[in-house]
Amino acid sequence: MVVATHRPSRILISKAAVAKNLKVMRESSQAKFIFLTVKANAYGFGLLEMSQAAVEGGADGLAVAVLDEAIALRKAGFCQPILVLGLTPVDQAQLLADYEIIATVADRDWLATANELLRIGGPKLQVNLAVDTGMGRIGFRSRDELSQAITDLEEDLQQLTYQSIMTHFATADDVDTTYFTQQVATWHELTDGLTMPPLVHLANSAAALYRVDAIPTDVIRAGTSVYGVEPSAGEIRADDYLAPVLTLQSAVAMIKQLPKGASVSYGATYQTTKDQWVATLPIGYGDGLPREAQGFEVLVNGKKAPIIGQLAMDQLMIAVDEPVPVGTPVTFIGTDGDQEITIWDFSRYCQIDPWELTIRFQARLNRELVD
Repeated sequence: MVVATHRPSRILISKAAVAKNLKVMRESSQAKFIFLTVKANAYGFGLLEMSQAAVEGGADGLAVAVLDEAIALRKAGFCQPILVLGLTPVDQAQLLADYEIIATVADRDWLATANELLRIGGPKLQVNLAVDTGMGRIGFRSRDELSQAITDLEEDLQQLTYQSIMTHFATADDVDTTYFTQQVATWHELTDGLTMPPLVHLANSAAALYRVDAIPTDVIRAGTSVYGVEPSAGEIRADDYLAPVLTLQSAVAMIKQLPKGASVSYGATYQTTKDQWVATLPIGYGDGLPREAQGFEVLVNGKKAPIIGQLAMDQLMIAVDEPVPVGTPVTFIGTDGDQEITIWDFSRYCQIDPWELTIRFQARLNRELVD
Protein backbone atom coordinates (compact mmCIF):
# COMPACT_ATOMS: atom_id res chain seq x y z
CA MET A 1 0.00 0.00 0.00
CA VAL A 2 1.54 3.29 -1.15
CA VAL A 3 0.48 6.46 0.64
CA ALA A 4 1.26 9.66 -1.27
CA THR A 5 2.75 11.82 1.47
CA HIS A 6 4.77 13.90 -1.01
CA ARG A 7 1.82 15.72 -2.59
CA PRO A 8 -0.80 18.05 -1.14
CA SER A 9 -3.90 15.90 -1.75
CA ARG A 10 -5.05 14.57 1.60
CA ILE A 11 -7.87 13.68 3.96
CA LEU A 12 -8.07 15.36 7.35
CA ILE A 13 -9.92 13.65 10.21
CA SER A 14 -11.16 15.86 13.06
CA LYS A 15 -10.71 14.15 16.42
CA ALA A 16 -12.90 16.78 18.06
CA ALA A 17 -15.75 16.03 15.64
CA VAL A 18 -15.46 12.28 16.24
CA ALA A 19 -15.60 12.82 20.00
CA LYS A 20 -18.62 15.09 19.67
CA ASN A 21 -20.50 12.60 17.50
CA LEU A 22 -19.75 9.74 19.89
CA LYS A 23 -21.12 11.90 22.71
CA VAL A 24 -24.28 12.55 20.68
CA MET A 25 -24.73 8.81 20.15
CA ARG A 26 -24.19 7.99 23.81
CA GLU A 27 -26.61 10.67 24.98
CA SER A 28 -29.24 9.69 22.40
CA SER A 29 -29.14 5.98 23.22
CA GLN A 30 -27.89 6.02 26.83
CA ALA A 31 -25.48 3.33 25.67
CA LYS A 32 -23.00 1.97 28.18
CA PHE A 33 -20.90 0.41 25.42
CA ILE A 34 -20.34 1.71 21.87
CA PHE A 35 -18.74 -0.26 19.06
CA LEU A 36 -17.57 2.05 16.30
CA THR A 37 -17.75 0.28 12.95
CA VAL A 38 -14.46 0.84 11.12
CA LYS A 39 -14.85 -1.75 8.37
CA ALA A 40 -13.58 -1.16 4.83
CA ASN A 41 -10.81 1.23 5.86
CA ALA A 42 -13.26 2.98 8.20
CA TYR A 43 -15.70 3.79 5.40
CA GLY A 44 -12.72 5.24 3.50
CA PHE A 45 -11.77 7.64 6.30
CA GLY A 46 -8.72 5.53 7.28
CA LEU A 47 -8.77 2.44 9.51
CA LEU A 48 -5.99 3.34 11.94
CA GLU A 49 -6.62 7.08 11.95
CA MET A 50 -10.36 6.79 12.55
CA SER A 51 -9.89 4.06 15.14
CA GLN A 52 -7.41 6.22 17.04
CA ALA A 53 -9.78 9.18 16.95
CA ALA A 54 -12.65 6.96 18.10
CA VAL A 55 -10.80 5.42 21.03
CA GLU A 56 -9.55 8.82 22.15
CA GLY A 57 -13.08 10.16 21.71
CA GLY A 58 -14.76 7.55 23.90
CA ALA A 59 -15.55 4.47 21.79
CA ASP A 60 -15.50 1.28 23.87
CA GLY A 61 -14.88 -1.20 21.06
CA LEU A 62 -14.29 -1.46 17.32
CA ALA A 63 -16.21 -3.48 14.72
CA VAL A 64 -14.80 -4.63 11.39
CA ALA A 65 -15.97 -6.75 8.49
CA VAL A 66 -13.13 -9.25 8.12
CA LEU A 67 -10.47 -10.88 10.28
CA ASP A 68 -7.58 -9.13 8.54
CA GLU A 69 -8.93 -5.72 9.56
CA ALA A 70 -9.12 -6.90 13.17
CA ILE A 71 -5.57 -8.26 13.10
CA ALA A 72 -4.31 -4.98 11.63
CA LEU A 73 -5.85 -3.15 14.58
CA ARG A 74 -4.28 -5.53 17.09
CA LYS A 75 -0.87 -5.19 15.43
CA ALA A 76 -1.25 -1.41 15.59
CA GLY A 77 -1.66 -1.67 19.35
CA PHE A 78 -5.44 -1.39 19.84
CA CYS A 79 -6.43 -3.40 22.92
CA GLN A 80 -10.17 -2.63 22.96
CA PRO A 81 -12.75 -5.35 22.19
CA ILE A 82 -12.84 -5.97 18.44
CA LEU A 83 -15.82 -7.61 16.75
CA VAL A 84 -15.72 -9.16 13.27
CA LEU A 85 -19.18 -8.60 11.80
CA GLY A 86 -18.80 -10.97 8.88
CA LEU A 87 -18.42 -14.74 8.93
CA THR A 88 -14.87 -16.09 9.25
CA PRO A 89 -13.85 -19.53 7.91
CA VAL A 90 -13.72 -21.96 10.78
CA ASP A 91 -10.10 -22.89 10.09
CA GLN A 92 -9.21 -19.38 11.28
CA ALA A 93 -10.70 -20.00 14.74
CA GLN A 94 -7.30 -20.21 16.43
CA LEU A 95 -6.26 -16.85 14.96
CA LEU A 96 -9.46 -15.30 16.25
CA ALA A 97 -8.79 -16.66 19.72
CA ASP A 98 -5.09 -15.76 19.74
CA TYR A 99 -5.83 -12.15 18.83
CA GLU A 100 -8.77 -11.99 21.27
CA ILE A 101 -11.24 -11.10 18.55
CA ILE A 102 -14.99 -11.67 18.84
CA ALA A 103 -16.19 -13.96 16.04
CA THR A 104 -19.66 -13.68 14.52
CA VAL A 105 -21.22 -17.12 14.10
CA ALA A 106 -24.45 -18.18 12.39
CA ASP A 107 -24.58 -21.97 12.68
CA ARG A 108 -23.95 -24.72 15.23
CA ASP A 109 -21.58 -26.74 13.04
CA TRP A 110 -19.13 -23.83 13.01
CA LEU A 111 -19.18 -23.74 16.80
CA ALA A 112 -18.57 -27.47 17.16
CA THR A 113 -15.76 -27.54 14.61
CA ALA A 114 -14.07 -24.49 16.13
CA ASN A 115 -14.19 -26.09 19.56
CA GLU A 116 -12.35 -29.14 18.16
CA LEU A 117 -9.73 -27.04 16.37
CA LEU A 118 -8.88 -24.69 19.22
CA ARG A 119 -5.77 -25.39 21.23
CA ILE A 120 -6.61 -26.87 24.65
CA GLY A 121 -5.31 -24.60 27.36
CA GLY A 122 -5.09 -21.66 24.97
CA PRO A 123 -7.26 -18.57 24.97
CA LYS A 124 -10.97 -19.17 24.59
CA LEU A 125 -12.73 -17.88 21.50
CA GLN A 126 -15.32 -15.17 22.14
CA VAL A 127 -18.49 -15.76 20.12
CA ASN A 128 -21.07 -13.30 18.79
CA LEU A 129 -24.26 -15.07 17.67
CA ALA A 130 -25.95 -13.42 14.69
CA VAL A 131 -29.75 -13.51 14.53
CA ASP A 132 -31.48 -12.87 11.19
CA THR A 133 -34.69 -10.99 11.93
CA GLY A 134 -35.30 -9.89 8.37
CA MET A 135 -32.08 -8.59 6.83
CA GLY A 136 -31.78 -11.89 4.96
CA ARG A 137 -28.01 -11.85 5.18
CA ILE A 138 -26.46 -13.96 7.97
CA GLY A 139 -27.76 -15.32 11.24
CA PHE A 140 -29.95 -17.91 12.95
CA ARG A 141 -33.53 -17.86 11.71
CA SER A 142 -34.87 -20.67 13.90
CA ARG A 143 -35.51 -20.25 17.63
CA ASP A 144 -34.77 -23.93 18.17
CA GLU A 145 -31.39 -23.74 16.41
CA LEU A 146 -30.50 -20.55 18.28
CA SER A 147 -31.52 -22.05 21.62
CA GLN A 148 -29.43 -25.15 20.96
CA ALA A 149 -26.44 -23.04 19.96
CA ILE A 150 -26.67 -21.15 23.25
CA THR A 151 -26.91 -24.42 25.14
CA ASP A 152 -23.86 -25.72 23.27
CA LEU A 153 -21.89 -22.64 24.30
CA GLU A 154 -22.99 -22.78 27.91
CA GLU A 155 -22.67 -26.52 28.52
CA ASP A 156 -20.56 -28.37 25.96
CA LEU A 157 -18.08 -26.21 24.05
CA GLN A 158 -15.41 -25.52 26.63
CA GLN A 159 -13.07 -23.63 24.28
CA LEU A 160 -15.72 -21.03 23.40
CA THR A 161 -17.26 -18.15 25.35
CA TYR A 162 -20.78 -16.81 24.74
CA GLN A 163 -19.87 -13.13 24.68
CA SER A 164 -22.32 -11.40 22.37
CA ILE A 165 -25.52 -11.56 20.32
CA MET A 166 -26.80 -9.26 17.58
CA THR A 167 -29.24 -8.56 14.82
CA HIS A 168 -29.26 -5.89 12.14
CA PHE A 169 -32.12 -3.67 10.97
CA ALA A 170 -32.73 -3.05 7.28
CA THR A 171 -34.93 0.08 7.55
CA ALA A 172 -34.16 1.81 10.86
CA ASP A 173 -33.41 5.00 8.92
CA ASP A 174 -36.77 4.93 7.10
CA VAL A 175 -39.68 7.20 8.04
CA ASP A 176 -42.00 4.21 7.56
CA THR A 177 -41.45 1.99 10.62
CA THR A 178 -43.53 -0.98 9.42
CA TYR A 179 -40.67 -3.29 8.52
CA PHE A 180 -38.56 -2.18 11.46
CA THR A 181 -41.43 -3.09 13.79
CA GLN A 182 -41.70 -6.51 12.12
CA GLN A 183 -38.00 -7.12 12.72
CA VAL A 184 -38.31 -6.16 16.39
CA ALA A 185 -41.21 -8.61 16.75
CA THR A 186 -39.15 -11.33 15.11
CA TRP A 187 -36.28 -10.63 17.50
CA HIS A 188 -38.59 -11.20 20.46
CA GLU A 189 -40.03 -14.37 18.92
CA LEU A 190 -36.54 -15.78 18.43
CA THR A 191 -34.87 -14.68 21.67
CA ASP A 192 -37.33 -13.98 24.50
CA GLY A 193 -36.60 -16.29 27.42
CA LEU A 194 -33.21 -17.40 26.08
CA THR A 195 -30.00 -16.70 27.98
CA MET A 196 -28.44 -13.43 26.91
CA PRO A 197 -24.66 -12.77 26.97
CA PRO A 198 -22.83 -9.68 28.30
CA LEU A 199 -23.11 -7.80 24.99
CA VAL A 200 -26.56 -7.60 23.37
CA HIS A 201 -26.40 -5.22 20.43
CA LEU A 202 -29.26 -4.57 18.05
CA ALA A 203 -28.90 -0.88 17.24
CA ASN A 204 -26.97 0.57 14.34
CA SER A 205 -26.64 4.36 14.05
CA ALA A 206 -30.20 4.92 12.89
CA ALA A 207 -31.78 2.66 15.50
CA ALA A 208 -29.67 4.25 18.25
CA LEU A 209 -30.84 7.69 17.18
CA TYR A 210 -34.51 7.16 16.32
CA ARG A 211 -35.75 3.85 17.79
CA VAL A 212 -34.50 3.82 21.37
CA ASP A 213 -37.97 3.16 22.79
CA ALA A 214 -38.35 -0.05 20.80
CA ILE A 215 -35.14 -1.94 21.50
CA PRO A 216 -32.39 -2.28 24.12
CA THR A 217 -29.56 0.19 23.52
CA ASP A 218 -27.13 -0.58 26.34
CA VAL A 219 -24.75 -1.69 23.58
CA ILE A 220 -24.82 -0.10 20.12
CA ARG A 221 -22.91 -0.34 16.85
CA ALA A 222 -22.40 3.21 15.65
CA GLY A 223 -21.35 3.86 12.08
CA THR A 224 -22.32 6.66 9.72
CA SER A 225 -23.42 9.01 12.50
CA VAL A 226 -19.98 9.11 14.11
CA TYR A 227 -18.51 9.85 10.69
CA GLY A 228 -20.72 12.94 10.61
CA VAL A 229 -23.36 11.62 8.22
CA GLU A 230 -26.99 11.87 9.38
CA PRO A 231 -28.46 8.43 8.57
CA SER A 232 -31.86 9.61 7.35
CA ALA A 233 -30.46 12.57 5.37
CA GLY A 234 -32.50 14.85 7.63
CA GLU A 235 -35.85 13.17 6.95
CA ILE A 236 -36.34 11.91 10.51
CA ARG A 237 -34.15 14.36 12.40
CA ALA A 238 -32.79 17.72 11.25
CA ASP A 239 -29.34 17.36 9.74
CA ASP A 240 -27.63 19.81 12.10
CA TYR A 241 -26.53 17.92 15.20
CA LEU A 242 -23.52 15.96 13.96
CA ALA A 243 -20.10 17.49 13.41
CA PRO A 244 -18.40 17.01 10.03
CA VAL A 245 -15.39 14.74 10.48
CA LEU A 246 -13.73 14.62 7.07
CA THR A 247 -12.01 17.31 5.03
CA LEU A 248 -10.79 16.48 1.52
CA GLN A 249 -8.19 18.88 0.16
CA SER A 250 -5.75 19.27 -2.66
CA ALA A 251 -3.72 22.25 -3.88
CA VAL A 252 -2.89 24.05 -7.10
CA ALA A 253 0.02 22.40 -8.91
CA MET A 254 -0.03 24.61 -12.02
CA ILE A 255 -1.82 27.77 -13.13
CA LYS A 256 -2.17 28.97 -16.73
CA GLN A 257 -4.42 31.16 -18.84
CA LEU A 258 -6.09 29.43 -21.75
CA PRO A 259 -7.54 31.35 -24.68
CA LYS A 260 -11.19 31.24 -25.69
CA GLY A 261 -11.98 27.98 -27.47
CA ALA A 262 -9.22 25.93 -25.84
CA SER A 263 -10.02 22.31 -24.96
CA VAL A 264 -9.50 20.85 -21.51
CA SER A 265 -8.83 17.17 -20.63
CA TYR A 266 -9.64 13.90 -22.34
CA GLY A 267 -12.11 13.79 -25.18
CA ALA A 268 -11.90 17.57 -25.66
CA THR A 269 -15.45 17.70 -24.27
CA TYR A 270 -14.91 21.06 -22.59
CA GLN A 271 -13.93 24.27 -24.38
CA THR A 272 -13.34 27.61 -22.74
CA THR A 273 -15.85 30.33 -23.64
CA LYS A 274 -13.43 33.16 -22.83
CA ASP A 275 -9.84 33.68 -21.85
CA GLN A 276 -9.81 31.53 -18.75
CA TRP A 277 -7.46 30.94 -15.82
CA VAL A 278 -7.22 27.20 -15.27
CA ALA A 279 -5.58 25.48 -12.30
CA THR A 280 -4.39 21.87 -12.36
CA LEU A 281 -4.72 19.79 -9.18
CA PRO A 282 -2.83 16.56 -8.36
CA ILE A 283 -5.90 14.43 -7.60
CA GLY A 284 -8.24 12.37 -9.75
CA TYR A 285 -10.37 9.28 -10.09
CA GLY A 286 -7.35 7.17 -9.20
CA ASP A 287 -7.78 8.62 -5.71
CA GLY A 288 -11.42 7.62 -5.65
CA LEU A 289 -13.09 10.80 -6.87
CA PRO A 290 -16.09 9.92 -9.03
CA ARG A 291 -15.87 11.02 -12.65
CA GLU A 292 -19.42 12.30 -12.14
CA ALA A 293 -17.82 15.16 -10.19
CA GLN A 294 -17.17 17.04 -13.44
CA GLY A 295 -18.82 20.44 -13.02
CA PHE A 296 -18.85 20.26 -9.21
CA GLU A 297 -17.76 23.49 -7.56
CA VAL A 298 -14.84 23.27 -5.14
CA LEU A 299 -13.50 26.07 -2.92
CA VAL A 300 -10.43 28.20 -3.61
CA ASN A 301 -9.72 31.13 -1.29
CA GLY A 302 -13.33 30.97 -0.10
CA LYS A 303 -14.71 31.17 -3.66
CA LYS A 304 -16.41 28.49 -5.73
CA ALA A 305 -14.53 27.09 -8.71
CA PRO A 306 -15.97 24.42 -11.05
CA ILE A 307 -14.19 21.26 -12.11
CA ILE A 308 -13.85 21.52 -15.91
CA GLY A 309 -13.28 18.74 -18.39
CA GLN A 310 -13.17 15.05 -17.61
CA LEU A 311 -11.40 13.95 -14.45
CA ALA A 312 -8.18 12.12 -15.24
CA MET A 313 -6.76 9.33 -13.12
CA ASP A 314 -4.28 11.52 -11.25
CA GLN A 315 -5.16 15.11 -12.11
CA LEU A 316 -8.08 17.40 -12.77
CA MET A 317 -8.62 21.01 -13.75
CA ILE A 318 -10.71 23.82 -12.26
CA ALA A 319 -11.65 27.24 -13.61
CA VAL A 320 -10.64 30.18 -11.41
CA ASP A 321 -11.42 33.90 -11.72
CA GLU A 322 -7.84 35.05 -11.29
CA PRO A 323 -4.33 33.64 -11.14
CA VAL A 324 -3.65 31.95 -7.81
CA PRO A 325 -0.24 30.86 -6.55
CA VAL A 326 0.94 27.29 -6.90
CA GLY A 327 0.28 25.60 -3.57
CA THR A 328 -3.02 27.39 -2.93
CA PRO A 329 -5.31 24.96 -1.01
CA VAL A 330 -8.42 23.63 -2.77
CA THR A 331 -11.26 22.14 -0.73
CA PHE A 332 -13.54 19.42 -2.08
CA ILE A 333 -15.22 18.64 1.25
CA GLY A 334 -14.87 20.99 4.21
CA THR A 335 -14.81 24.72 4.93
CA ASP A 336 -12.92 27.61 3.39
CA GLY A 337 -13.71 31.07 4.73
CA ASP A 338 -17.47 31.31 5.18
CA GLN A 339 -18.14 28.63 2.56
CA GLU A 340 -18.69 24.96 3.30
CA ILE A 341 -19.04 21.82 1.19
CA THR A 342 -20.52 18.85 3.03
CA ILE A 343 -20.23 15.18 2.19
CA TRP A 344 -23.93 15.32 1.32
CA ASP A 345 -23.29 18.20 -1.12
CA PHE A 346 -20.65 16.22 -2.94
CA SER A 347 -22.54 12.92 -2.86
CA ARG A 348 -25.83 14.40 -4.03
CA TYR A 349 -24.12 16.11 -6.95
CA CYS A 350 -22.55 12.80 -7.99
CA GLN A 351 -25.76 10.89 -7.16
CA ILE A 352 -23.84 8.54 -4.83
CA ASP A 353 -24.67 7.89 -1.17
CA PRO A 354 -22.11 9.48 1.19
CA TRP A 355 -20.79 6.13 2.44
CA GLU A 356 -20.40 4.91 -1.14
CA LEU A 357 -18.53 8.11 -1.97
CA THR A 358 -16.04 7.93 0.89
CA ILE A 359 -15.49 4.19 0.51
CA ARG A 360 -13.94 4.97 -2.88
CA PHE A 361 -11.16 7.10 -1.43
CA GLN A 362 -7.96 5.23 -2.13
CA ALA A 363 -5.14 4.39 0.26
CA ARG A 364 -2.69 6.70 -1.53
CA LEU A 365 -4.65 9.69 -0.19
CA ASN A 366 -2.76 10.58 2.99
CA ARG A 367 -4.95 10.61 6.11
CA GLU A 368 -4.08 13.01 8.90
CA LEU A 369 -5.60 13.46 12.36
CA VAL A 370 -6.20 17.07 13.34
CA ASP A 371 -7.27 18.94 16.51
